[in-house]
Amino acid sequence: MKTAIFLGAGASAAEGAPMQSNLFKDYFESVRDQPLVDAPPNSPLRMKKELSDFFEAMFSIRISRKGNLSKINFPTFEEALGLLDLAEIRREGFKDYDLEVFGPDGNRIRIVRQFMVLAMAKAISDSLKKSKGVHRRLVRNLNQKRLLKDSLIISTNYDILIDNAVSSMVPGRPGINLDYGVEFTNFVTRDWARPGIDAVRLYKLHGSLNWLYCAICNTVTLTPHVKGVIDLITDVATSRDRAICRVCGSIMTPIIIPPTFYKDMSRVFLSLIWNKAENALRDVNHIIFCGYSFPDADLHLKYLIKRAQANRRDPASLTFTVLNHHAGKTARQVREERSRFYRFLGSKVVRYTNKSFEHFAETPADFYH
Repeated sequence: MKTAIFLGAGASAAEGAPMQSNLFKDYFESVRDQPLVDAPPNSPLRMKKELSDFFEAMFSIRISRKGNLSKINFPTFEEALGLLDLAEIRREGFKDYDLEVFGPDGNRIRIVRQFMVLAMAKAISDSLKKSKGVHRRLVRNLNQKRLLKDSLIISTNYDILIDNAVSSMVPGRPGINLDYGVEFTNFVTRDWARPGIDAVRLYKLHGSLNWLYCAICNTVTLTPHVKGVIDLITDVATSRDRAICRVCGSIMTPIIIPPTFYKDMSRVFLSLIWNKAENALRDVNHIIFCGYSFPDADLHLKYLIKRAQANRRDPASLTFTVLNHHAGKTARQVREERSRFYRFLGSKVVRYTNKSFEHFAETPADFYH
């Protein structure tokens, strides 16, 4: 294996996924017609009410059914979630939002945090119901050039665009050629085949919308081709069945690491994926960054890449190509982004281009060494 394809948020944005700054606006737009009322814990109405109360208390943002959401200056997903993550790390709270004390506001920080992650998942899922097929074109063209099985795919995205694009390439049983690097309960129930030695490796470093975790059994279940996390916020009984652990009957939770400085990497499943990604990168001599800008908050990922670069006999043997152009990108944004790549990886080993993920999807072989 010689080339790794690294998919960032810009790759999903090419399909119509919202950027981080629009996630909350898109979520509240999607539930505009739902009333703001108190509701049982397992109701989607509870999520809207809790998040609305949080934004009013923390950011003086009042959500109404008649208001123009486009005029609201929402905080970014990273800013809002970062407050909750930092409060939990410091074992502190906010007024009306406690962590561990007894009372009506106890554990409210964790509850709002979970709802915030689910709102993010819903916004992404809704936006990609009519994707543009860019990931499918990429996989099809890689396969035609016989490059697919020799490529390592690493993604920071939660959506399952690349998952479905890869698994649909092989006729017959879906997913037989896709290896996530983690043990699923589905290998026992046989609705998802255990990957073979020729499987395409897809390591999703921040989790996925089709992974669900059972804290009772300490297991992970895959919901093939569907976004199982969305089942956690629907009141349709047939959908919620997929969110129930098949072993103990408990409701499972998402495995999603949001884009904040305070990433919780403690779950053994994600640690295993990161370890496998690092080991796989040792055999790579070229990384193609697609839709990724090297943001400051991704220090964990920078650490991973730097280990892959520095811990080899010749660090210069690992080269990088950046494909992150998009309409409306300013000259200043280009300079700042290019500087981040050059500063951290070295200008002599980075090929910074003015090409986009869509260009790569159409002619991927042009960017391989």
